[in-house]
Parts: sequence; C-alpha cells; structure tokens
Amino acid sequence: MITVYKKKPNTKKMELIEINDTYFNQYTSEHLDDRASDIIKNIDHSEMIDKYAVLSRFDNTRLNIDKISTGCKTALNILYNPDKVFDIRECGENALDVIYSLPEGNIYCEFPLISFDFDRVNVFDKNGLREINSYEKLKEWWQNED
Repeated sequence: MITVYKKKPNTKKMELIEINDTYFNQYTSEHLDDRASDIIKNIDHSEMIDKYAVLSRFDNTRLNIDKISTGCKTALNILYNPDKVFDIRECGENALDVIYSLPEGNIYCEFPLISFDFDRVNVFDKNGLREINSYEKLKEWWQNED
C-alpha cells in the first residue's frame, strides 16, 4: 500500500527524491524487469522491448528507455525503490492511477494529487501513520493543517 506524505519527510529516515527524471535515468533504469512492462504500457501506451528500449506509441520507433514520460519514471521509481519517498507533482492522472495501485511505496506532495481510483492508502502526519480508504477522506486530510 502507498504511503502519502504532505510534508517533506525527515531525510535522516527517508530520502526524498524530487527530480524523478534524473533519479530514474541514473539509478532505477538499471533495475527494470518484467514488472516495468505493464506500467509503461498503462501510462505511456508504449511497449517495452527490453530493459533499455520501448516502441513509441506514435510510430513504433525504437526509443531509449529514458524517453518515457516523467509520470512513468516516477511510478517506476516508486516501484523499484520502496525505501525512498518520491515527489509526484509532475504526474498526470494516468500515472497517479498506477501509483495509487502499487503494492508499496512512498509519495510526497504539498497539495492534493489524488487518483479517483484507489482502495486505500497510508497517510503520515504529525500523528503518525494511519489508513484512509476514500477519496473524500484523503482530500480532507490533505487540506487540513497539521
């Protein structure tokens, strides 16, 4: 289950990654496996050929994996690095739907970026960790001052 932070986490315990493109290109891309294929297809509508390439959805051109969208890179960063927190502010709705469905991971954003299609998430605030299971409750939590 995804854990949501609306305040920057304590970096001594959890590293916050704010530039997802760079982190993906330098670290995550080396760890891609079959799990990445579905995420790339769902978010970018491209086909993963191998660990380093995708087929463009526009003209079937072979592209380097670093050409996938920032939202797709963010989802993959979260999937492959569950010990870090990733800023999601550059993600579109299609990426948010995938991110909120991941089995684990940590996300951060100061303002509400919420998938309409999620079952439950953990939220972390000054009161600790707790579970929220509806869009309205998550939106309310995000908008409340801590």
